[in-house]
Amino acid sequence: MEENQIQARLRHVAGIILIAVLLLLAVGIGVAAFLVNSMVEVTNSQMRAETEEYKSRLNKQISSDFQILTTMSSFLEFSDVEQADNFARILDESSLRNDFVTMAYFPVDNTGIVAILGDPVRTSVQVTDMQPEVQDVVYRTWNGETVLSYLFESELTREKIFVYGIPVEKNGQVVGSLIASDQLEIFSDILSGDTVLGGNGHIHMINTEGRFLIRSQNAIVQEDIETIFEGPYFSDEEAERVQAALAAQETIYTSFRYKGHSYQALLQPVGINNWYMLCVNSMQESSGIYRIVMVIAVTFAGALLLMVILLTYGYRLTRHSNQELHAMAFQDPLTGGDNLRSFMLRLTETMPQSGDVNVVALNVHQFKFINEIFGRERADRLLCHIHQQLSGHLLPEEFCCRDNADRFFAVLRGTDAGQVAERLNQIVEEICRTALVNHSSDYRVMMYCGMLSAAECAAAPQDINGAMTRALFALERAKNANLSTVWIYDAELHKKEEIDNYVQSHMHQALQDREFCMYLQPKIDLRTGRLGGAEALVRWLPGNGRMLYPDQFIPLFEANGFSVSLDLYMVDCACRQLRAWMDQGIEPVPLSVNQSKLLFFEADYIPKLQQIIQQYNIPAHWITLEILEGLALENAEELNARIEQLRKIGFHISMDDFGSGYSSLNTLSRLHIDELKLDRGFLMEVVNQGNIRSRIIMEQVVQMAKRLGICVVVEGVETQENEELIRTLGCDFGQGYYYSKPIDTDAFTARFWGADQGKQAEK
Repeated sequence: MEENQIQARLRHVAGIILIAVLLLLAVGIGVAAFLVNSMVEVTNSQMRAETEEYKSRLNKQISSDFQILTTMSSFLEFSDVEQADNFARILDESSLRNDFVTMAYFPVDNTGIVAILGDPVRTSVQVTDMQPEVQDVVYRTWNGETVLSYLFESELTREKIFVYGIPVEKNGQVVGSLIASDQLEIFSDILSGDTVLGGNGHIHMINTEGRFLIRSQNAIVQEDIETIFEGPYFSDEEAERVQAALAAQETIYTSFRYKGHSYQALLQPVGINNWYMLCVNSMQESSGIYRIVMVIAVTFAGALLLMVILLTYGYRLTRHSNQELHAMAFQDPLTGGDNLRSFMLRLTETMPQSGDVNVVALNVHQFKFINEIFGRERADRLLCHIHQQLSGHLLPEEFCCRDNADRFFAVLRGTDAGQVAERLNQIVEEICRTALVNHSSDYRVMMYCGMLSAAECAAAPQDINGAMTRALFALERAKNANLSTVWIYDAELHKKEEIDNYVQSHMHQALQDREFCMYLQPKIDLRTGRLGGAEALVRWLPGNGRMLYPDQFIPLFEANGFSVSLDLYMVDCACRQLRAWMDQGIEPVPLSVNQSKLLFFEADYIPKLQQIIQQYNIPAHWITLEILEGLALENAEELNARIEQLRKIGFHISMDDFGSGYSSLNTLSRLHIDELKLDRGFLMEVVNQGNIRSRIIMEQVVQMAKRLGICVVVEGVETQENEELIRTLGCDFGQGYYYSKPIDTDAFTARFWGADQGKQAEK
């Protein structure tokens, strides 16, 4: 390589390093400036908080003193004690107890009483005998004002004091002035503490001219000055700004220099007599900052040196490998487009910010056979064609990728799911129309798509993995259609399929773990109004605490045959509960248990039932087996034979949901059942729709059942009117939410036999 080329590259590298150094230097200066500003802001906040605290304490003290005078004023208002001889003594004692320097009472246009701390009480004192400052307070209170005077030097004590004054009224008229004076030390005690800013600050009190009213013992400026503007501490410009703020009673942050150091200060109005709090941060404003800046400088110097070394060493390697690494990380090697990782990153940036993102998954029908029949090369060309066509149909803000094999993902924009699906159909049709696996057109490529709509994406904009999963779920549903189609994700359908999957994968373990629980719904005897029985209903309580209801798992159990095991399990639960009641001396009621078609015709069905009742030593007549009338449509003779066997053992047989499907009055004459349960649809037609024909049919069914000696139970009783109707029709029992919803066995026992019996039965 020629020397000039080497020098050019070195200059190039040096330029990059110089730029990086300058950038780091700028960052360092910025960080230092930020830290300085942050510390100033923190100090200002602390001074503001401290000043507010001391203002509050001053105001509380003044309010407390005024409250004392107000209390005495109220006492004078509702009594004639000021006319009494001992009023002077009372005033003197009040002054002593409240640490006032003086207390005095001046009736309007009359002589007054003055109690001076440590001196005898003076009576018959003229207002004009008092200092002008005191006279001003008295006259103003006679005019109905509440007064707090300015600070002044007392002629009696030769100390700076201030005077409180409040008017004394009787019958709405001012009759006198009650005043009290206190020394300046009350403020000094409050302001001389060494806890300001954690011991690193102090507070003065000044007036609007900047004159010191109270100086902290810990003041930075030791010279004896009258105002804050004496001495070369403020610049002329800053002094003017502070004077303007004081005149306007505004809060102002400032700083001043003393012996070569800069200090921060806050001036805040007290709200009383134009007084100001002056809070000074006694720590040097720059002392800690310099150390911080030095640390930053050293840190950045080390970082700069390290950076020079690394840049010099790694520049060529980084530049050479960057593109290769990027391609490996984010590019699909077959199509040259984005891979799944790149797609996910773009989706992560796009989906949370947009409400019109639709996530689409695409696949080729039977792609493995295309690979097998036409070979890997042609199959790869097909994939490249699909990616090219898909990319060509995308709008500027849309993007796509190939995941693996023949699966693609894309993002389409639009808020109307139907319109987006229609557009996707057109894209797929165009891809399939132009996709020729071989040179003839005898093989038709078909694709199927799953789509997650923009509404679903917007519902969980941060759940990128969930969006991809749901799009794949929709893709799987589309696969079963066996034609080029688009399937839009259905959340409710997916939720149902999730539940179905959980049911079928956990049912055996749930039965083993006794997660199926028996709930009871009472049957009420319409003649007596008392409990006449109960129906055992199953609920599934998984370990996750979410209850599953029968309509979520019973249809699946009937389809896969698991209902056989569950029905026998429920008979076992019913017998166990009957045994528990009997062992506790509770007279039980019959329990009805549903029996499925599959179980009813099992060869060993009856022996298994006998084994259960023998295990718990339960008379069979306490168990009513409920069957559906549809069983009679297939082989009534065989069904009747099975019913007769069960009745001989002692079981009662009930026909459930009569009238819901294939009801026939002839069924009643063909089956030897003990109980007929009318479906709630009968009752609803009569009550809600006022169907006279339904009422007649219902009445005839009840009467026919009664003549055949069959007990009639009506389901779905929800109101008192429902109950009155079925009682009028001659029904025997009512069951429904009017009496009770299905409840667990403990609650059922406690409700119908008392809480104590319920606890015993539980044990």
